[in-house]
Amino acid sequence: MAPIPYLSADLDGPAAVHRIPAVEDTTVSLDEARLRRLIEVGRSLVVESDPEAVITDALEAARELTGARYAALGVLDTRRVELEQFLTRGVEEKLSEKIGHPPHGGGVLGLLIEEPEPLILDDVSLHPRSQGFPSGHPPMKSFLGVPVKIRGEVWGNLYLTEKDAGPFDDTDIQSVVILAEWVAIAIDNARSAAAERVRLTIEAAEQERGRWARELHDETLQNLAGLRVLLSGTRRRTAMSPVSPILDQSIERIDETIVELRRLIADLRPAALDELGVEAALSSLVERLSSTGVDIDLYVDLGPADDAHGRYEPLIEDTIYRLIQESLNNAIRHGHAVRAIVEVIEEEGEIGIRVTDDGSGFDPGRTGGGFGLLGMRERVNLTGGRFDLRSGDEGTTITAALPARRA
Repeated sequence: MAPIPYLSADLDGPAAVHRIPAVEDTTVSLDEARLRRLIEVGRSLVVESDPEAVITDALEAARELTGARYAALGVLDTRRVELEQFLTRGVEEKLSEKIGHPPHGGGVLGLLIEEPEPLILDDVSLHPRSQGFPSGHPPMKSFLGVPVKIRGEVWGNLYLTEKDAGPFDDTDIQSVVILAEWVAIAIDNARSAAAERVRLTIEAAEQERGRWARELHDETLQNLAGLRVLLSGTRRRTAMSPVSPILDQSIERIDETIVELRRLIADLRPAALDELGVEAALSSLVERLSSTGVDIDLYVDLGPADDAHGRYEPLIEDTIYRLIQESLNNAIRHGHAVRAIVEVIEEEGEIGIRVTDDGSGFDPGRTGGGFGLLGMRERVNLTGGRFDLRSGDEGTTITAALPARRA
């Protein structure tokens, strides 16, 4: 196994900090039983396709291998500065509810975020960075933390506390480091499998949208247009007939239905997106939504789309369009916005997207984000991009960055 560096510390007494020594100083030999168990755990983790199951199994294995009473995994947010999720094992549900909100990554947990290297504390409460425990929290002294890195980037941290047989030792560290590597591989595999499922679902949905748009255009819309022509001809021949007002009303209703049907077809799958590209499709979208009384400014700078550069990958173009479409629809229908600004700019290999509105906003944490926002996140994640949402009383701002991959 690759050498694991130590970070030295000048703390004495029960708050002493231990870091794994360089391989030239110490190479910890794991006993055969522990190695066999690690291999078994690794085999079971890497074939698991559910990330939540991977984490649950890993935490139980970590407790078993080290004798820790409590285990947790903290997942970092996209900025990698605090914890977005905190999953535990060993703490009963009632006690967990009594403790309250999970940690965000301050104190000693923050130290591991800032310095992602394995960390041992004999008494976590005596460390200078310790912020204490909330009311009702079980007592914890011994502590072991190990980062989980996926493809070289820190994804989260494994935390273990309260070893039954005393302080954690180098054997525990080596075991948890290996386990963290298994977790990283398993999570990466599970995310890839999940991303593939999302990709196939989105592709199928877009194909179905396109099929319905074509059928509505080729069948329903043309039939309505034909019926209008028939009624118009009849209206001219019966100008003085008592049925003329009825025919006038029928023609007016058909005209309204044709307008609404064209809007529905454009929402399902705008022809401009397939034939002319994302900029033309966005212009059509903004023009259509502006007719509802909302003031929308559109700024697009996507560089040349000539033969030398070509258009973006279909996934990228679809994501740009659907992200902006959903953002504006949410702003108008739910936020009751009267003004919005849409910016789409390619720069240094990325496509930056920002949609700002002056609507009433909402609390993403309280509402859970909604299905539309979940779909936006999934689409952006599938491209390998980044997504961010800020909302409040003064409006909502949705930003994203997508790789500018050309077809």
